[in-house]
Amino acid sequence: MIIMLIYWQQAFALSAPKSFWGYFPSSHSLDWIDQAQPSEQLSVKVSGKLALCHHLDRGHIILEVSGGVPPYSFLWNNQERTQNRHNLFAGTYTVFITDSQGRRHEERIVIQPPFPLIVEMAEIQAASCSGIADGSASVKIRFGRGEPYKILWSHGLENELDAKNLMPGTYSVKVIDMFNCDVTLSFEIKSNAASFEVKENIKQISCADNSKGEISLEITGGKAPYTFSWSNGMTTKDIAGLEAGKYDVMIKDQAGCTINRTFEIKSPSTVEVMVTRIQHNLCHGLADGEIDVEVKGGQPPLLFNWNNGSTTKNLKGLKAGTYTLKVKDASGCEINTQVIVQEPQKLTAKLHSSVDMNCESGEATGFAWVQIQGGVAPYKIKWGTGETGRNEIEFKRPGEIQVEVIDNSGCSVVEKIRVDFPFDNNSIAARIDFNVRKLSFSSEPEVQVLEPLVFESEIGEDFIAWEWDFGDGSTTTDKDPVHVFKSPGEFDVILRGFDIYGCSSLQSRVIKVLESDEWVTIPNAFTPNGDGLNDVFRPVMKGVVNFEIDIFNHWGEHIFASSGLENSGWDGTNKGRLLPRGNYIYKVKYSTISGETVQKTGTVTLIR
Repeated sequence: MIIMLIYWQQAFALSAPKSFWGYFPSSHSLDWIDQAQPSEQLSVKVSGKLALCHHLDRGHIILEVSGGVPPYSFLWNNQERTQNRHNLFAGTYTVFITDSQGRRHEERIVIQPPFPLIVEMAEIQAASCSGIADGSASVKIRFGRGEPYKILWSHGLENELDAKNLMPGTYSVKVIDMFNCDVTLSFEIKSNAASFEVKENIKQISCADNSKGEISLEITGGKAPYTFSWSNGMTTKDIAGLEAGKYDVMIKDQAGCTINRTFEIKSPSTVEVMVTRIQHNLCHGLADGEIDVEVKGGQPPLLFNWNNGSTTKNLKGLKAGTYTLKVKDASGCEINTQVIVQEPQKLTAKLHSSVDMNCESGEATGFAWVQIQGGVAPYKIKWGTGETGRNEIEFKRPGEIQVEVIDNSGCSVVEKIRVDFPFDNNSIAARIDFNVRKLSFSSEPEVQVLEPLVFESEIGEDFIAWEWDFGDGSTTTDKDPVHVFKSPGEFDVILRGFDIYGCSSLQSRVIKVLESDEWVTIPNAFTPNGDGLNDVFRPVMKGVVNFEIDIFNHWGEHIFASSGLENSGWDGTNKGRLLPRGNYIYKVKYSTISGETVQKTGTVTLIR
C-alpha cells in the first residue's frame, strides 16, 4: 500500500508534524492521521448471568468493548458471531474480538454451574397481642456462594438478618446471592395474648368407669366478653365428652388480644413414654437408625408393640420413617408414641465435561467438573487423576474421568464419565468435498450463463454447519444448493465446513461459465431407408432447457410426439407402420436458458 503524505506546514515549526493528511490509493481518499493520540488497546467488560441457579436455569453473556478502532467483530468458539450470548448452559465460552485495524483480543468466560443456597428461619418471636408490633424474626444463611448477599423482607426491610417490630401476620424474606440466585421463605408472626390469663381444670378419662374427659377454663384479666375456638369445632368455654388426645383453643377478648393453649386428655393409664434417644441415619438409604425410650408408670407387666412388628422396648437397624410404639399395661390401658427417624438427602455427584480445540495446532484440552447435591456439607472431592479439593480439573488426554465425593458424615459416591477427544486435525480436509451437475439434462458439458447448477455436498458427520461461497458475491448455508451464474467467467466455488469445536475445513473448485449460446436447427427432409444416413428427422439444438415436437400428416392427423432433450427423433413410422413419402407438418416448442419460450411450425419431406 502506498501512502502519500501531505504535511501542513506552519511558521516557525521546529519538528516533524504529529498529525497530517494521508492519501490512500487503494480507497482513493484522504484520511487524517493523528500520531499524537494512538488508539487504546482493546479491553472487554463482561456482565450478564454468569452462574446458574438450578438445572433448568440458563445463563447469558453481555460484552462491552472499548479501545481499539470500531467497528468490532466477534467470533465465539461455536462459530457464532453475535456480540452477546443467551440461553447458555454451564461451561467455558471463548470469544475472539477484532477491531477494524486487525487488533485481536481473546476473552474466556465461565458460566458457573448451579450451587445450593440454603436459608432457614433461625428464630420467630410472636407479638404480645393482636395489634401490637413487637414480634420479631431472624433468618440464617447456612450455605451459599458467600458474601455479599441481598436480603429483602416483605415489609420493606433490606439487608438485615433480623426483622423487629412486626405485627402479627404472614411475612416472607428473600435472600439473593452475588449471582442473583434467590431463596424465599414465608413465616408467620403470631400473637401471645399475654394481656389476660387462663387457668384450666382438666378431668382425665377414667379407666375404671370408662368416662370421657373434660376441660373447663377460668379467665382473668383482659376485656370481656371472650370468644373460644376449639380444634374440635366447639365454641364454648368448657368442653366435655372428650377422647384421649390434644385439644387446641384460641381465646380472644374484646380488645383483640388472643391466647393459644393446648391441653391433653390422657388415656386412663398412668403409663408415660419418653423418647430418650434418636439416632438418625448418617447416609441416605442406610438402616442404622436407633430409638431408645423410657417408660414410667402403668401396671406391670407392660407389653410393647411397634408398627414394624418389633416387641422390644428399643429399636435398632432402622430405615428412615415414622415408627409408632403402643404400650399396654396389665389393666388394658394403652398409650401410643410416635417417633420419626430421619436421613439426609441422597448424596449425588454429577460429572460434566467439555473439550476446547486449538484449530491451528490440533491440540485438545479437556475440562471436567462435578456438581454435588444432598448429603451433609462440607464435601471432600477426590479425582482419579490424584487431584483433591477442586470442583474442576483440566486434562490433556482422553479417557475415563472418575471422581469420589465424601460428605461430612462419611457418605460417599463415585461417578465416572468418558471423555473422547476429536479426530486428528491433519485429516480434517479429507472429510469434505462436493460435486457439480446441471439441474436439467443437457448433452453439452459446458456451463452457460443463467444455467442452473446443483452443488451436491459430501460432508463428514463431524461437521455441524457449512457455508458455500460461489465466487460471484453469493453465499448460502444450504447443504445442496442450486445456483445460477449471471455472467461469464471463472469462479472459485468454496465449500467450508465447521465442526463442534469451532474448527473449519474447506474444499474449492473452479467453475468456468460461458456466455449463453441458444439455437435450434430443424431439417427440411430425411430419408428413412435404413442406410444409416439421415434416417431420422431430429432437430439439432444448443442452449435449450426443454423441447417438444408434434408431427401431423396433411389431413391433420397426429402421428408422432416427443418431449425432452433426449429426443430420439421421428423414423417415418406411425404405430410401427411405414408412412408414405410426402410432406408432413411439424410443430416444435422449446425454452432457452435465458427463459425465452419459442414455438415454430413448418414442413418436412419424407423421401423413400
